[in-house]
Amino acid sequence: MSVFDSLKYPKVIYEVDSKLNGKIRVIEVGKTRKLIANNVLQSINETSPSCPKIFSGKAAALILREAPNAKRILMLGLGGGTVASILSKKLLEAQIVSVEFDPVMVDVAKKYFGLDSINNHRVIEADALRVVVEPEEFDLAQGSFDVLFVDIFVGDQYPDLGRTGNFIAALKRLVTPGGLIVFNRIYTEEHQEDVNNFVNQVEEFLGDTKSEVVAGYTNSDNILVYGRV
Repeated sequence: MSVFDSLKYPKVIYEVDSKLNGKIRVIEVGKTRKLIANNVLQSINETSPSCPKIFSGKAAALILREAPNAKRILMLGLGGGTVASILSKKLLEAQIVSVEFDPVMVDVAKKYFGLDSINNHRVIEADALRVVVEPEEFDLAQGSFDVLFVDIFVGDQYPDLGRTGNFIAALKRLVTPGGLIVFNRIYTEEHQEDVNNFVNQVEEFLGDTKSEVVAGYTNSDNILVYGRV
């Protein structure tokens, strides 16, 4: 028996084109299942040994640490639903709402990442920016969320409107006083100047703003920026 016989190689188990996110692939290797959109890692299954080490697991851990009694959580951006799934298992009474613009992403999350099995979880298929500005249109109340997690990307691109002060101010209106807002941003070299400017802007709107860099595969670092309303 060769030593190579025990090696597990990545296998594409599903591939589909999305008008919003380009080519979406689900790749499996060993106990890990990855959701890749336009060659950028979007999510990983929560049972993967790698999950606690990357941004999905780190974001969930940060929220659990900073808001251990959260009852209502709003998540802008779905991916495979990993963060929502982790939180639903730890915060048993929490009501979680995820917003995802890409119906293809929602379909992939249902088929390959167990989206429909997440307890107390509602998915809104809509533009997150519109939901933030017009929450009442989606039966969401201002000032009703303890945690707001912002993870909005098209591939590796963060929307221009998501950088504006108006957007951050609208986010604040959705969160309870003292509530937590967390942003996930890609922090590779080509994005670092933009993200550093973004952090400075967030500091103008949120109290006690902090950031944590999350090392990813090769050079695919992320940064979690968070603060209080």
